[in-house]
Amino acid sequence: MKRLWTVMVMVSCASASPKPEAQQTQAPAGDATSAKPQGTPDAAFRGQPPSPGTPVEFHAPVPAQLALKNGLPVFLIERHDVPLVAVSLAVRSGADTEPAGKAGLSSLALDLLDEGTQSRDAASIARGFEDLGARYGTSADADASRVTVTALSDTLDPALEIFADVALNPAFREADVQRVRVERLGQIAQALDDPSSVGQHVLSRVIFGEQHPWGYPGDGTVKSVKSISRKDVAAWHKAWFRPSNAALFVVGDTDAATLLPLLEKRLGGWKDGPFPKIPAPTRSRKAVRVITMVDKPDAPQSQIWIGEVGIASTAPDIFPVRVMNNILGGSFNSRLNGNLRTEHAWSYGVFSFYDTHREAGPFAAAGGVISEKTAEALSEFMKELARMKSGEVSEEELQDAKEGLIRTIPALFASNEQAAGAYARAWSHALPLDYYATYQQRVGAVTKDEVAKAARERLHPDQMAIVVVGPSRQIAPGLAALKLGPIELRDAEGEARKAVSAAGGH
Repeated sequence: MKRLWTVMVMVSCASASPKPEAQQTQAPAGDATSAKPQGTPDAAFRGQPPSPGTPVEFHAPVPAQLALKNGLPVFLIERHDVPLVAVSLAVRSGADTEPAGKAGLSSLALDLLDEGTQSRDAASIARGFEDLGARYGTSADADASRVTVTALSDTLDPALEIFADVALNPAFREADVQRVRVERLGQIAQALDDPSSVGQHVLSRVIFGEQHPWGYPGDGTVKSVKSISRKDVAAWHKAWFRPSNAALFVVGDTDAATLLPLLEKRLGGWKDGPFPKIPAPTRSRKAVRVITMVDKPDAPQSQIWIGEVGIASTAPDIFPVRVMNNILGGSFNSRLNGNLRTEHAWSYGVFSFYDTHREAGPFAAAGGVISEKTAEALSEFMKELARMKSGEVSEEELQDAKEGLIRTIPALFASNEQAAGAYARAWSHALPLDYYATYQQRVGAVTKDEVAKAARERLHPDQMAIVVVGPSRQIAPGLAALKLGPIELRDAEGEARKAVSAAGGH
């Protein structure tokens, strides 16, 4: 949630001190330079802003669909401008396939892939990729996992040999599991010290509940990571890394005739098998909304996170919803940021997002605000959510939001690796192959009425969960006065502790 960059450039200018008035009056009558300082030769040019250039049209490529003999789908985009090839193996399993009490299992398994295989240790894997000038990486998501390598087109075959060995034959040695677990616990400790991460993770816990895998951080909790064994990691990998649950995305300086024999040699022997049966996750529902508070004594800022279960990537109204969110909090010029940052100066920046997957992920409106204005800021959040739900949208807001969404797409294809990742995500989310090729058209076709309808149907401010991370003694009385619900206290991992009174006592 998934998931802002701000670049600030400051320019200072200096000018010479003016000459004393006496000197100016004594200057010769015809000497205009003494009475009026001269500008630079290009002053007139600099005084006029440049006219907009011709808009650049971007057309996203549509991958060619191929397949290996074992059924593994292969999607290829040819790019011959640089001699590089990116290969991304996507698997439609992530945190959604983790057993109860094993949060972080999928991401831990991905981290362990390059720690050693049956025939290579971690050092030989790293040295092998380095000698070939190849870049390797993994990522784990709510419902997907990816293993990626980028290599020179001339060395693609040996890079694929190591890549396939790492992805398909990890050893998961006990010593490696223990060491990577310690590293993961360190990462969790850092996240628990970050109020923004705490707010996001606690909101997920409140929204999805204790029995849903998405109610826990992707990295897991201290308790869950300590409970994950080597057997757990190996079983998860064996269960979900299968050709029928995966697809390969290749972008770069190659073609089908060259690529397919290499892939058959390295991945053609990958065997399929039956999937394990797992119970469908269930979400808990609270009868009464509460304000969930995580105490951060003496914190100068409070993190406010408001949200609910959102929509799936394939929802029929996904594009009106994306435009609506861009108006609400998806851009720097959004309503939320204009209110909390520009108008009131209570925040460096607030935002909203929909984290979409094959199933409905979370919607969140969030940001850090100065602690002394926490209650007032929360009130403004709720006002903007209610105003958005009313369906009130201007033509200028509509056009700005649509243009903002369209202009983000080219950046997804800036490199071969990014392009492969973009289509791997689209496939993981069950989106069509032409998703990016038709993105501009579908966003451009969204109307004000469709945005208004999406806002009315998808936003439920009166039912949204509210999480506040901040100094509870200072902010609890003001929050209680808003009458948005009773206050409960949780720790940084989202575990319920005890309610605080309206007066803010512990």
